[in-house]
Amino acid sequence: MFRNTQQMMLFCTAVVLFVTACLYGQANVKMLRGALNDRVKTNAAMEGRIHNTHLTSEIIRYTGDEVLHTVRQMTGTGVQVEVNGYGYVIDPLIDPSAMIPVELDGNYRPDYYRNESGELVKLSFWKEVQRQ
Repeated sequence: MFRNTQQMMLFCTAVVLFVTACLYGQANVKMLRGALNDRVKTNAAMEGRIHNTHLTSEIIRYTGDEVLHTVRQMTGTGVQVEVNGYGYVIDPLIDPSAMIPVELDGNYRPDYYRNESGELVKLSFWKEVQRQ
């Protein structure tokens, strides 16, 4: 009888340790999931900030198609977009026939204007002269 009691106590101890390990692992997974979700939200909120466009190694050029898409994409955000010095806000739901005078096959150089915290405030595109 003593042997059966000893085996039962060892079995109960093993079960308690197993359940404790599972609960500890579950708490760690929950904490890591929360940290990962927070990091994803932070990265999503950093779009257009200084970390994405500051100190790029090469000069970025945009085509007219990309400029047109960027102007439409920035509508509704706090970022002001200019093309050759003129500001444009195009909302296809309000005015589907609104146009921006860009050459679709032309090259445009972007200038980024930021506030003190590094958030993008204004984006200007300047047409580059084609040399032949």
